[in-house]
Amino acid sequence: MKKIVLKLVVLGSVGVLTLNSCSKTPSAPEKSTQETTVVENNSEVAETEVAANDVISSNVGKTALEVKLFEDVNFSERLKKIAGADYETMVKNFNVQTPIVEENGIYKLTGCKAHDCPAYQTTVLYDKKNDNFNIIIDQNGKVKELEEKGKIEYTESLKSK
Repeated sequence: MKKIVLKLVVLGSVGVLTLNSCSKTPSAPEKSTQETTVVENNSEVAETEVAANDVISSNVGKTALEVKLFEDVNFSERLKKIAGADYETMVKNFNVQTPIVEENGIYKLTGCKAHDCPAYQTTVLYDKKNDNFNIIIDQNGKVKELEEKGKIEYTESLKSK
């Protein structure tokens, strides 16, 4: 299923490039075809990593709701693996959101329970260089830190954004 969706996205991109191109040279479609082959030959994990990279890094300044982040299969599957039983509650309470922000290749977005942020707040961190997610859930002052590949260290400046 993931490969089919990825193929459709790539084919759609090729179509848009062709329509928007002033000159129809064969080099643009050939390059896209090469990229498609590379992505198709990678493992399922690699496809997920590339997609997570794109959905986060290409949407700085937008909220999870604006980009339908939790509807993105690759993004949500990775977070489900990290959060486990907490995933559904996390998504349910991701109501009041901050835009995605970035500092030194570390991306951050937060969401909390509507009208009651102290009761349930989630911070999602993404380290693009190491392709690593962390989820920090603060439920009534009890903080739970969940790591995919290790703890992401980030600055006080990013924490305050």
